[in-house]
Amino acid sequence: MIPRRRRAGPASAIVALAAVVALSTVVATGCGTVGVPGGPGSSTAPASSSTEVNVYERDRAAGVTRLLDSLTSTVSSGDVRAIGTLFDTAATPAFKDRFSTATATFAPRRFAPRNGRSGTLRFVRFQYQLAPTEEAEVLVPGELQELLDAGGSSDSWVAPVELRYALGGETVPGVAEAEVVVGIQLVVARHGDDWRLVGDAEALGREPSPTQMWELPGLQVADTATAGGTSVVASYPRTAPTVATLRRELPGAVDAVTAFWGDSWDRRAVVVATATDDEFSALVPDGRAATGAATAATVHSSVDLVQRTATGQRIVLTPAVRELAPPTLAVVLRHELTHVAARTSTALDAPLWITEGVAEYVGRRGTYTRFADAAPDLTASVRAGAMPAGPPADTDFAMDGQTSQVAYQSAWSLAAYVADRFDEARLKKMYLGVAASALPAAQDAAITSSLGLTRAELVADWQRWLARQVS
Repeated sequence: MIPRRRRAGPASAIVALAAVVALSTVVATGCGTVGVPGGPGSSTAPASSSTEVNVYERDRAAGVTRLLDSLTSTVSSGDVRAIGTLFDTAATPAFKDRFSTATATFAPRRFAPRNGRSGTLRFVRFQYQLAPTEEAEVLVPGELQELLDAGGSSDSWVAPVELRYALGGETVPGVAEAEVVVGIQLVVARHGDDWRLVGDAEALGREPSPTQMWELPGLQVADTATAGGTSVVASYPRTAPTVATLRRELPGAVDAVTAFWGDSWDRRAVVVATATDDEFSALVPDGRAATGAATAATVHSSVDLVQRTATGQRIVLTPAVRELAPPTLAVVLRHELTHVAARTSTALDAPLWITEGVAEYVGRRGTYTRFADAAPDLTASVRAGAMPAGPPADTDFAMDGQTSQVAYQSAWSLAAYVADRFDEARLKKMYLGVAASALPAAQDAAITSSLGLTRAELVADWQRWLARQVS
């Protein structure tokens, strides 16, 4: 048996690249394989040429590919009896529960859906596969390796894996979203000719891979027709009233965003209603929300600003939305859908005063008759003599209490002022310019290009407009 503790070296990296070619006829279409070997093997790897196939690397990748194929078919078919056979005895209950829950989510429903609820998500593609990589191999931690040895494992590997999926199929034909790729590290162990699942990045002391919505118990989905095709409302137990409101309000919210932004976006969405704070936190981990407020966050898997593409966009609602009246929830929807529409035109470090301000403007448009109704905290602040000196800073939006309320309302009022003095087309043009860069000089140039004003002139005119609104 080859020792476990080999670290990948330059020679073995060349061998692994050759193994990728050799495996191309073995694994499923689109499958990659590890680009740098490691794991079990001698610390004195044999000399190799760039065309030599390393039998160990080839067999290991082929064996783990079979495991991943089994994982794919078991989870996606909802085979709750078979999923338990894929785990090593060293796997933790939490790790097993994550996959067991996902499998149960996909299990066929015993009863026909009611009230438009369509049961489970459907996919154009759903597959776990080995990922190509050139990173150095990660070794299994010593304590975990001892457990595997005691359990009779003859080999182990921290395998680089991709989950590739795209929503679609018979249940959600209109979504047909772009493929989402989620990178995962899976610890796997060999027993005889078979490989089994041991753990994920948490077993290595690292941050776990993002939680997918089907990995939380009780997921159901409902389809709603919107201008761009079928939108999906995903939800968890005890959210039925929220789901009903979302299905009624979503088509109009999509239309309202399109009226401002135009039809150069999908005009459909995936909205997730959570019932507990834990569900929301699992789907929107700290630092991963593209945008967010007290009641919702818009997240995405990846964004390419050059190609103008975004994958895995989701609007995730907190449990707090159950307390909102339908018109208020509609405002939240329009706000978050604006982020979805604008995502590929928005730099990741764009200033929040423009991204949140315009989203608030679209969300609130047509919902108030008096300025004070839309911005009560800002109105009180201005009347007390605290006129904003300029657009709110990003840090103001993250503060608790009145500071964040005034920040959102100030950003909204700046957008409302531009739309009032100029028009919505100029407001959108300003958004596209300012949100394209975090550099103040570039933002100043965008303000001048879109409005014909310097930043100082914009702020001074906005302040005069505010004074008139609150008088």
